[in-house]
Amino acid sequence: MNLENFFNEVVKKSMYRDISINIMNGLPNTCIISLFAYSEVLGAMGRIIKGEKEDLVFSAGQSNKNFQSYLSYAGKTYFDLNAKEAYRIIRGGIIHRYFIGRSAIIFINPEDPMGNKDYNVGCPIKITEETVYFNVNQYFRDMKMTVNRMKRKLKKERKEEVEIVRSSKRTRLIFANIENSMSY
Repeated sequence: MNLENFFNEVVKKSMYRDISINIMNGLPNTCIISLFAYSEVLGAMGRIIKGEKEDLVFSAGQSNKNFQSYLSYAGKTYFDLNAKEAYRIIRGGIIHRYFIGRSAIIFINPEDPMGNKDYNVGCPIKITEETVYFNVNQYFRDMKMTVNRMKRKLKKERKEEVEIVRSSKRTRLIFANIENSMSY
């Protein structure tokens, strides 16, 4: 799969759908997990666009660096966000404890599942000494704009045809009802 197909097929048709379903169903934790995981993947793609090798950007210990790479594409509203702190407190908390690492206020609007509305909050992640604020819908909206920014960079750098994610051909998804769930 090349980079252009990855953005068009995986990001826009699969990742966006996953996030939208989580928002529509009012599932903030699974939505945050998806947003952070996909931010890491997009950051890795950004590093590949800049010339780094796929084997490096997806190797052990690169997740935080990939998240930081994503934020570098996300625009000026994210410049003041402490990426390491956000990654540790929010992503680490949700993944390892099911709760953000300190008191948190999570905003999620199921009536805006595609993240189309601008909530005019600037950076949708704010971390104070006491509280973490996270606007899920705004982050998703910003993510879609970031993907568009990355696609423009991809074309500018003429990297659309760079082959990536070779394992996608080896990954099989099997959807079955419960009665047939073990018949693979």
